[in-house]
Amino acid sequence: MPNLIIGSRGSKLALWQSNWIKSRLEEAHPGLEVTIEIIRTTGDKLTEASLVKIGGKGVFTKEIEEALLDRRIDLAVHSLKDLPTTLPGGLGIAAITQREDVRDALIVSGTHGKEVRSIRDLPAGARVGTSSLRRAAQLRHQRPDLQILELRGNVETRLRKLDEGQYDAIILASAGLIRLGYADRITAGIETDEMLPAVGQGALGIESRLDDDKTNRLLDMLNHWPTRHAVEAERAVLRRLGGGCAVPIAAHARPDEDHPSEIILEALVSDVDGRHVIRHQISGDATKGDELGDQLAQTLIKAGARDLLPRIGDDAVAPLTGCRIIITRAVKQSGELVNGLEALGAEIVHCPTIEIREPHDWTPLDQALLNLNIYDWLAFTSANSVEFFLKRLDERGHGRAELITHKVCAVGSKTAEKLARESLPVDLMPERFTADALVEEFLKKFGVGQRLRGSRMLMPASSISRDTIRANLAKIGVNVDVVEAYQTVLPSTSQEDIVAKLSFPPADYIVFTSPSTVANLATILDTDNLATFLHQTAVACIGPVTAEAAAEYGLHVKIQPDEHSSQGIIEEILKDRRK
Repeated sequence: MPNLIIGSRGSKLALWQSNWIKSRLEEAHPGLEVTIEIIRTTGDKLTEASLVKIGGKGVFTKEIEEALLDRRIDLAVHSLKDLPTTLPGGLGIAAITQREDVRDALIVSGTHGKEVRSIRDLPAGARVGTSSLRRAAQLRHQRPDLQILELRGNVETRLRKLDEGQYDAIILASAGLIRLGYADRITAGIETDEMLPAVGQGALGIESRLDDDKTNRLLDMLNHWPTRHAVEAERAVLRRLGGGCAVPIAAHARPDEDHPSEIILEALVSDVDGRHVIRHQISGDATKGDELGDQLAQTLIKAGARDLLPRIGDDAVAPLTGCRIIITRAVKQSGELVNGLEALGAEIVHCPTIEIREPHDWTPLDQALLNLNIYDWLAFTSANSVEFFLKRLDERGHGRAELITHKVCAVGSKTAEKLARESLPVDLMPERFTADALVEEFLKKFGVGQRLRGSRMLMPASSISRDTIRANLAKIGVNVDVVEAYQTVLPSTSQEDIVAKLSFPPADYIVFTSPSTVANLATILDTDNLATFLHQTAVACIGPVTAEAAAEYGLHVKIQPDEHSSQGIIEEILKDRRK
């Protein structure tokens, strides 16, 4: 039984949470030894600064996530409301625990304790402390007469400031007070119809490395699936809106009592002053939280949420405001990239030059599925390949248990994340996100001192996948069968429509995420020289293979991130824009 190290902030609440996870793990896995390493985050060091000014949610997680990626710790325990919706490449949420009380708590000073039992009872002009723009906006909307004051520090510090008379009332999360034994300090739990809570409030998120299969298997028992489904829906709303601590967004999902398999998801967006509040709800299948969250976010956007979100403060301007960016990726696959850019103020022009479809003939893949037992390895080069392979596996009546004996390769963090969500452990993922790097890493890890000759690998892929893996592994006797699992085809669009999107007005950047997005654009425009159409637009490519394709069509590639991912592109565009 391996030992595990938990990375934790040093506050009393953070240590309570980490020790609770430690005890549950050791109880569930006899012989497991779990230790806790305290890591100070930026948010812990700047205890009195405004969360908006120092950067919001990431200030409580960045240093801990760096320790995870450096393998100094094995897992991190977070209050899920503090964890950004987009995680660094290679990390994921292995488990989400059962929720404590989701409500916010009103705590009033002894002076007002007897007569105040709710927000409505607070006297005119009362001084209310909170560090949350979400709470402040909802308070101002209900009670514009109140004085809303900044409140920082750990739970004990905040309670002390109240007792010293610096505030007439403060608002904290009920969950933290209950966990620390301060439930008796709660004057009233604020019902969600009066104050919608933060995304993920009351739940703990256990973060780990996606490639750490042993740790992730140990952590799986911590998952409380009703809570996980609810929280994933809430986080999808926040991710689509592109918000965090710096904007007043709230969301809460709860079981639908009339339909046990469904949840009711409610979300709210407000301006900072609380003058304009947009609030809607949606219901649907609890297991489809991402879709529900995206639908609800779209409803909020149509109702005017985008007009409210940028109003963070007089001197706060989103860094990509006024920047026009063309995305050539298929719409279904571009969510993370689009959301991240829009959150920074960019104007997105959807110009998909690729469409993902089922293969024109399932027979080769069906035959491979019938003969799965002859393969030693499965290799996936995209999230699409995982999705279509498993879809066909299920449709043909095969059990997931048939995959247990296979080793699995993944190209790219998103492919690995998709496999992790499907509970398929990844045995090999290259540091660089290309098929060539996968071959190199495979040879480095398994090519020396291993009896590879005669082993077989199945690679479900697109109809136009490069044959690098087959050619390179064949040299050492590994037989690779590349089987079509999906097609990448030209979308139904006109040349005139594409020209208009490229030129009127010219975009600041165009993003290509695969060689086929480049080649298809050239096909639609009927040209061998794309520079003719993009001479005023900077070109960003997700990786070297895509950059090679862009160069072949006459484009100068300005942006090519070291990390071949959506997040890598976003960061490089930001750097370039700042220059």
